[in-house]
Amino acid sequence: MKTIDEALDYLYSFINYETNNRYKYNSFYYNVERTISLLEKIGNPQKDLRFIHVAGTKGKGSVCMVLAKILKEMGYKTALYLSPHIERVNERISIDETEISDEDFIKYLNRLKPAIEEFPQDNRPTTFEILTVMAVLYFRDNGVDFAILETGMGGRYDSTNFVMPLASVITSISYDHMDKLGDSIEKIAGEKAGIIKENTPVVVGIQRYPVYEILSKRANSLNAPYYEVEKSCDYLIKSVSINRTRFNVRIYNTWIRGLKTSLIGRHQVENIITALLTLKVIGLFPTKKTINRSIRNLNFKTRFEIIKKKKHLYVLDSAHNEESSKRLAEALKDYFKDKKVFSVIGIVKGKDTSGIIKHIASISEKIIVTEPVTHKELDTQKVYRIAKAKKDETIFIRDIYEAIKKAEKLADRSSVILITGSFYTTSPARAYLTEVK
Repeated sequence: MKTIDEALDYLYSFINYETNNRYKYNSFYYNVERTISLLEKIGNPQKDLRFIHVAGTKGKGSVCMVLAKILKEMGYKTALYLSPHIERVNERISIDETEISDEDFIKYLNRLKPAIEEFPQDNRPTTFEILTVMAVLYFRDNGVDFAILETGMGGRYDSTNFVMPLASVITSISYDHMDKLGDSIEKIAGEKAGIIKENTPVVVGIQRYPVYEILSKRANSLNAPYYEVEKSCDYLIKSVSINRTRFNVRIYNTWIRGLKTSLIGRHQVENIITALLTLKVIGLFPTKKTINRSIRNLNFKTRFEIIKKKKHLYVLDSAHNEESSKRLAEALKDYFKDKKVFSVIGIVKGKDTSGIIKHIASISEKIIVTEPVTHKELDTQKVYRIAKAKKDETIFIRDIYEAIKKAEKLADRSSVILITGSFYTTSPARAYLTEVK
């Protein structure tokens, strides 16, 4: 492989669960054994690294990015492995906020190819498993001090679950991937709890559902020290604006006052606290100055991301389950309470469409249902029917770019255009809004 297009063609020639959900969620299709085997074939580079492993339904990506930013500000060379990507696959693998280059992407995939080809044809690694191993090898070769891994889905069978981390972190658990992880919050929590390791600290973020007992029992059975943010920490939000959230936090018996972050929403303050407790647990707690330097100018793509362009103000948030759409609606009420909201929403098949739309409809002047840009299955007519039932001022425009243009015609300078429902909706929308014209 000599070009990035050739490398991507090879990478996506393998099973990709992110775009193909027809495979059953069991230990044959979804397992960590292929990842472990591939790592063994290239000399077990993971043994030279120190990891923090993060799972959860909501907030796991944000917690990972906050951890990486703080550790970098503390002077450590810090690696980050995330999913999914928003614009290009390189985003998933980074060191000190610099994405892997196309040249290194090609180089490392070529290095892995001989080992990949050793697998039997009927049990070859998946796209995500290959990316996971590529990231680990790249991080080891570049001598990082810490590597932070975000699970792709669930935890128990996830390809990142090869790791023996300094700490396991489980963020807010809610209903998502129910066709894979289970139809109850208990089953979903059990899958997330699969990342807990023997004698390894586990930090549990603030939960909205009754899952603490499931997680604590799993931790106790493995003699894993167990820490709940809700019991160990507290916070007080002092003021909010679209540019800054000011707050105080308590970690155990110590209050840290006067913190400021560019992130918007109470849930993001909770994600910051989860990251801070994790660092406290592993003995790497930063100073107030370091915390403020780290969080004051954070900007996470499509996580309540605000884009101002010409006369319009857009909010992009990839809320794809009921809990995340509820948080999104709350944040819009807090930060834009006097503004009309015109919502463009696209949801893939298999999501809790009714739960998502319920909260979006509650804050929307008008809803424009559109189609996400994806190879995943869609049932957009169902999305439209549900939206229309909850908000009569709903229209359907299949093409996402035309949907955005319609919202722009409806919205005036004092309004907000919300784009939400899926990464497959916000990602193309972001590319459209940020392209140079």
